[in-house]
Amino acid sequence: FHTTQMSTEPWDSRISAPITRTPHAVPHTPGYYAKCMFGGVLSCGITHTAVCPLDIVKCKMQVYPDKYRGLMNGFSTVLKEEGAAGLRLGWAPTAIGYSMQGFCKFGFYEYFKDFYANLAGEENASKYKGLIWLAGSASA
Repeated sequence: FHTTQMSTEPWDSRISAPITRTPHAVPHTPGYYAKCMFGGVLSCGITHTAVCPLDIVKCKMQVYPDKYRGLMNGFSTVLKEEGAAGLRLGWAPTAIGYSMQGFCKFGFYEYFKDFYANLAGEENASKYKGLIWLAGSASA
């Protein structure tokens, strides 16, 4: 006969998993959240900015289908008529906007997962883990 006994010490989702109390590999400190935010800036800002030239050609193909008949043709037409600067249009607002989006999504998701888990309590955090992660994602 085996019984599960909860620890009498308060549980904190920033430090360990519910029920098993297995410590997180990295405690969820303000530094941890900052690293998540920085990772969001890098992953969203850089990747979306990198595809700006492709987006420029795609948009020109949609607006001027007779002039820009394909992807390779579109790139060469832009380069001939506008030079390399023609492929850099919109990179700054894209970099800023998507960096901000990644900052918020990655960092606040982690924060809100911990916040809602602590709000729910150890037992409910374990039982409703998926819903808590969903709420964290929606809040970010």
